[in-house]
Amino acid sequence: MKTFVLLALVLAIAAMGVAVLTRAATAAAPLFAQPAAVPSASTSAPSPHWAAAVDRARPMVRAAIVEQNLPGVSIAVGLDGGIVWAEGFGWRDVVTRTPVTPATRFNIGTASSAVTAAVATLGLTNTGAEPATQWSPEQIGEPGEDFPPFTLMRHLIFQPLGLAPAEYPLPGDRATFYVPATRWRGDTTDPRQGRRLMYMRDLACCAGKLAFYSTPSDLVRYALATKADSVNGELAGGSVMSLMTRRDPGSVVAVASNVAHADTAALATKVADVFAEQK
Repeated sequence: MKTFVLLALVLAIAAMGVAVLTRAATAAAPLFAQPAAVPSASTSAPSPHWAAAVDRARPMVRAAIVEQNLPGVSIAVGLDGGIVWAEGFGWRDVVTRTPVTPATRFNIGTASSAVTAAVATLGLTNTGAEPATQWSPEQIGEPGEDFPPFTLMRHLIFQPLGLAPAEYPLPGDRATFYVPATRWRGDTTDPRQGRRLMYMRDLACCAGKLAFYSTPSDLVRYALATKADSVNGELAGGSVMSLMTRRDPGSVVAVASNVAHADTAALATKVADVFAEQK
């Protein structure tokens, strides 16, 4: 009996070690081999008048995702007082490969102060604030985080057997958030070098230690209604969202990603230029 228990313990430890190494290797690997491999999802066709601009912009979004090694991106464009294009690209959760859609909610970080005050008056149903535990069920980086062996046992044994619920993908269309990191050198500012789950304290970046969220479509509605200025949102010291407004030709572009230090502003500029050229 003792021999059996010892053997089971050794096998469990070995499985945990393999899982840790596999997770590290996966975290460092490119997420998409080429732009054509980046999936996308939309809930409606773009405005026919702007279909040519959308056809030009889609490859730009896919190329930026591959170049920066971003897990996912959501984008919305507003013109003529309404949304003319909204589409999600890549994954809102890397492990489960759950796709980004226009309904995927992104943490908007430091942009919250500029946006959330308008939620009630504009009726933005996908914008708000909630406890950060909704975005980090394992309380990553906090004293309440599970002891790593228990976490691995839950992921490798209990969840596959249906004895414990899966944490990911996050419910409520929430995107899983990441920070650029390497296994040996720790955190970086370059998503191409790998990623780890974002700490819960970074997700709760702002007033009240809450996580503030929105979708690009809601951000565009907010900007069109309030004639807002451009704003960027940061988490963990890096950009995760950009809202770009241009008085001429009256366009609004919102771009959100689920990894810190994504160059959302550059992508928003490129997309805005495409639509300005067609107008």
